[in-house]
Amino acid sequence: MMASSLFFLPRRICAKFVAKRVFVANFHSLYCLTKTIPATSQNSILTNSLNTSFYNQPLVEFRHLEPRRNDCGDDKYIQPGKGSLSFLKGFQRSFGFGRKIEKPKKNRKRRVPRLILLQNPFTWLMIKIDFSVLRNIWDPTFHEREFKFGTKQAISRITQVISSGQLKDLNGLLTKPARLSLMRELDRNWGEKQRSLLALNHDDIQISSPRKVYFIRIGDKKFCDVDMAFLALKWAPINSIEALIFTEIFARFHREYTPHCIPEWTIAYFKVTRFEVLRR
Repeated sequence: MMASSLFFLPRRICAKFVAKRVFVANFHSLYCLTKTIPATSQNSILTNSLNTSFYNQPLVEFRHLEPRRNDCGDDKYIQPGKGSLSFLKGFQRSFGFGRKIEKPKKNRKRRVPRLILLQNPFTWLMIKIDFSVLRNIWDPTFHEREFKFGTKQAISRITQVISSGQLKDLNGLLTKPARLSLMRELDRNWGEKQRSLLALNHDDIQISSPRKVYFIRIGDKKFCDVDMAFLALKWAPINSIEALIFTEIFARFHREYTPHCIPEWTIAYFKVTRFEVLRR
């Protein structure tokens, strides 16, 4: 038995030939399938295919609905019940996320920075010793805390008198030489605008610091002088703008401890050593 001969074609020719045979076979099978299907009209096939599409679905018609009327026949709309309104109001109060209404800045009190004084420890110790001598030997009723509180009140009162322009009220607060010296200083170096800004409240004076204590004896008379420094800070309007004003005042408080004399402290010297606008 003779073996069948094999022919080997080139690779490119085989590919084209196989593709051609596959295309002819598929076309022949498709033609046979169309012969077996019963003949139907072209219009019926088109209609069936369109019925399955989205666009041949029945159209949804919308019409305007009239608002419901009351049974009485009037034209007023039916109002919601009171229960629903109360529920909505309660819901708004319980679950509302409203922003807090902030007050205008003009009505808000601005915070004043705190002042800190660093004093020489040796000076501080000497002042404590002098106050102890004053209390134990000269004046048993003397208390440093009460003395500082009274001096702050006196300084506040003097600055308010200067700011108001009623310089006659300085009588009794200062000695005559101190009052005349202060009036000369105001006339030379202080204008009306600066005087109006000088007024200090008791709380504006943050620091009252003793600097030195003097014990003076002249014959049978005894005197005591205490030098004090005061530091104040406050907000004040300057041309409708809030400004931070720093004030430093030096004062010497004088009292006579001679027997049968009036036991009161007066101011023997008063001077504003610093007056500055720190910030606007």
